[in-house]
Amino acid sequence: MIKHINKKNACKFWISLIPVVIVGVLAPLRSYIMQLLIDSKSYKDLLEKCLIAAVFSIAVFLFEWVSKKQQAVVVRDMEKDLRDQVMYKLFYLSANQFEKKGLAYYLSKFTTDIGIILNDGINNIYGMIMQFVFVVVAVVYLLCVEPFILLIVAIVSIVQFGVPNILKKKIASSRKEYTEAVEVYLDGIKNDLGGHKVIRTFDAVKQILGKQEKLSDFVSRKNEYSSKSLYWAQALASFVNNAAFLIVLGSCLFFVAAGRITIGEVVAITNMMNFVLTPCKAIANGMIQLKAMEKVKDELESLLEAESENDNKENLEEDIREIRLDHVHQKISDSFSLDNLMLNFDEGKKYAIVGKSGSGKSSIIKLLTEYGPDYTGKVLINGKELSELNRESIMHVSPVCYQQTYIFNDTVYNNVALYQEYSEEEVINALKKAGIYDTIQKLPDGVHEKIRENGSNFSGGELQRIALARLFLRNKTMTFLDEITSGLDNETAYEIEKRLLEQDMTIINITHRYNKALMHKYNEIIVMDGGKIVERGSFDELIEKGQVFKHLFKILSE
Repeated sequence: MIKHINKKNACKFWISLIPVVIVGVLAPLRSYIMQLLIDSKSYKDLLEKCLIAAVFSIAVFLFEWVSKKQQAVVVRDMEKDLRDQVMYKLFYLSANQFEKKGLAYYLSKFTTDIGIILNDGINNIYGMIMQFVFVVVAVVYLLCVEPFILLIVAIVSIVQFGVPNILKKKIASSRKEYTEAVEVYLDGIKNDLGGHKVIRTFDAVKQILGKQEKLSDFVSRKNEYSSKSLYWAQALASFVNNAAFLIVLGSCLFFVAAGRITIGEVVAITNMMNFVLTPCKAIANGMIQLKAMEKVKDELESLLEAESENDNKENLEEDIREIRLDHVHQKISDSFSLDNLMLNFDEGKKYAIVGKSGSGKSSIIKLLTEYGPDYTGKVLINGKELSELNRESIMHVSPVCYQQTYIFNDTVYNNVALYQEYSEEEVINALKKAGIYDTIQKLPDGVHEKIRENGSNFSGGELQRIALARLFLRNKTMTFLDEITSGLDNETAYEIEKRLLEQDMTIINITHRYNKALMHKYNEIIVMDGGKIVERGSFDELIEKGQVFKHLFKILSE
């Protein structure tokens, strides 16, 4: 079915098949019970057969109940197992790998794809196994009563099994197209709902709703196309089934007239025939569903089997003491590259990387963490080549703080501790360091106050301070800052940057703010332009040169 079902659930699945098989044996035998009742030779015989029928019915009910209950438990556990594995894999992949796909793509794995695998796969297999047992029991009965009728039923069943192959490629392709359309639709909804305020502010509601209507229509048409393909195959199987019933019934009436079978056996045969033809139809439809599921299953398995770019690489476990870039070249896009970078970042010092937008500032941080593509030259971290290191481990010892702060829809405490084991006192101290605790303690629930979705009950500066508290809580010796104050007012931005520069840590800060008092605190300012380092030095040295930095400072500090 799917390789990534753990052994525990696989064992449960096989055990749960036992009552399924028992029900599969007992259900067709109801036809034989009917034969016994109809062909009873006396009133006493009829009462005995009625008692047998009653006990039999109770047994079937009990086994069906056990079967359904166990099936529900197995499907529940498999669903949880698959969801957990997908979530684990997504956090196991490097950031670079993760961002190659959109969020809607991953959401569809948790919803549409796992749902298809469980319904068209696991539940479908349960049904097919039971239907197969129906067929076996019915075939044995028909063979004992009238082999010729069995021959007719067998021929028709073979025809039914051939039906799925007629449309299987079309069905699988249409099902895949539908899941891809759902991904596009979810991505559109995510984008538009995320921009709710912008859309309303600029009176673009009508246009957005029109776009969503087109997307919705697109998904509906793909679903309709997928359903029609499936229905055509099922209708064809149904036609074969109905034709077979008429043929078998006619044959039974002929044998009754010839005195070869009794009326009770006719009733039993026609019922048993349903336990051959109908299950064959169900198995054929089940095969159609399995074929339709194949591409979805393969894609999910491909995700679960994906190897991280960080596999088999050395973890950096000690604090970063130094970073060396020696003649580093890195292609960022067809039109932009980092070119011949020569940089030294030493422990305990403060570095500011400045330059115009698109000059390559953020690309340096991306190079040193998970997001950078391949490079030439040497990048040494504590003397170890970057390409041989697990880049995720670099961020563990030297976190990156980004311009856009991600805030969870949870308490202040959990947003700072990130569900790790830190005491409330440690979190409070981190919030004090970030200069936000005075605000937090005035809230009704203090550090346990819940932050609403998108942080709507806090200002941008307050959210950025909460994010800084995450950094201070972990007491790291180096951090990368990627324009973390770009969306804040000057006063808040100054206060946040000042607090950071007061910390006993190595700081590599990408910034577009040129506050003179703060610029003096940096040991070195690195000026980027067109992917190259065009100037470097202290604030006073660069002002004295009177070149690129002085020009930027004059414009941006006014």
